Amino acid sequence: MMTTDSTVRSEFIAGLRDLAQFLVDNPKVPVPSFGRSILLHAKGDSDEQERAVVDRVAALLGSAASGDDHYKAVREFGPLSYEVLAISSQDRRDYEALMSYAGAVSAGEC
Repeated sequence: MMTTDSTVRSEFIAGLRDLAQFLVDNPKVPVPSFGRSILLHAKGDSDEQERAVVDRVAALLGSAASGDDHYKAVREFGPLSYEVLAISSQDRRDYEALMSYAGAVSAGEC
């Protein structure tokens, strides 16, 4: 879920700062070897509305949105990235259909 609520934003930013300071103060605490993303999922009543959300955030990020079934905008900050994503309703249906088989087949039973 996304929001621009000032209280939520302030708490999120404070949490990021606290995490960064904790890592500075505790150099033996490991960090990921590869980058990590803060990923937000666009919400709307249609694929077009969700893509419009991605386009609006892309403009705020100073980046371009791209993709088909997974339409996203990304801004990178070193090994970290901030991403907003819209997944097409067809792609979500395809994934739900695939997951409907979860647990039905096991490698141990083959």
